[in-house]
Amino acid sequence: MLPPPIRIIGIDPGLRTTGWGIIEAQGSRLSFVACGCVRSDERLRTAARLRQLHEGLTQIITAHAPHEAAVEET
Repeated sequence: MLPPPIRIIGIDPGLRTTGWGIIEAQGSRLSFVACGCVRSDERLRTAARLRQLHEGLTQIITAHAPHEAAVEET
């Protein structure tokens, strides 16, 4: 019997564009779920840009409900 699937989000942080991808792992099987980018408005101050990225990632996490996360070092 296979273990239950684990959904994992990977995040590639950036102030202008933050990339993300979600996979589902079940045993040795990996399945693509979704991917995309969250962009911030470079005309705004840093705090406002960080808020845009936070809100975008929050929507993605709410929609896809990952169990774990991995973040690339900048």
